[in-house]
Amino acid sequence: MSLLNKTFLHFEIETQAIAIGERIKGGTFRPCLETIPTSTLRGSFKDYFGLTDVLAIGYFRENTYQRDIFTYAQVDTFLGTAKLPISMEYLKPADGTRAVEADIYLVKNKTAESLVIMYPTEISMGALKSKGFGRCKLTYRGEANPNSKLGYLKGRLLEDECKAFGIKRVIMPCYGYLFYPTSEISGVYKRGLFQGSIIEGPEILIGKEYKYDYKNTG
Repeated sequence: MSLLNKTFLHFEIETQAIAIGERIKGGTFRPCLETIPTSTLRGSFKDYFGLTDVLAIGYFRENTYQRDIFTYAQVDTFLGTAKLPISMEYLKPADGTRAVEADIYLVKNKTAESLVIMYPTEISMGALKSKGFGRCKLTYRGEANPNSKLGYLKGRLLEDECKAFGIKRVIMPCYGYLFYPTSEISGVYKRGLFQGSIIEGPEILIGKEYKYDYKNTG
């Protein structure tokens, strides 16, 4: 384990209800993620602060949340009829807790540092914002200078963001696609690394450590 030449800004968020759902084409049930992908945070910081040069990743803290279901039907404004109901899974505070909590790590740069002087502040992220979901209190907690570690990625980030996050090697990728917003109303899907990928990089990105000699596996 060695110290990385990479600094992150650590923020905390608190919310009463948040839905960061998997995008499933044609599906009527959308499960909620337990992590906050870089693409979600990029869109949020752009919408609320006009910041486009922010790289961030997040994770909800265990034991601060429980899952619930919110069912709603979208309305076709042209026909004036309701579409097939959609069930959206969301996170709410666990029994005995006052808020869902998450840790957010921003790659330190001048743009990210501008957020430090704003805290505490509020942002919104995820789905169902018009119904009151995703309102988050954002609080700065300090700088993080993590060690390098070999293990399983615990979040989701775009493949082309690996270098910026200080990932030295992607040893065994688990690929997926993340929605990357290009405007307020549109975007594209880009390939990303998902949970379970074996990487060597900042320990803040690592869940379970990979203890085997990857050079001699497979």
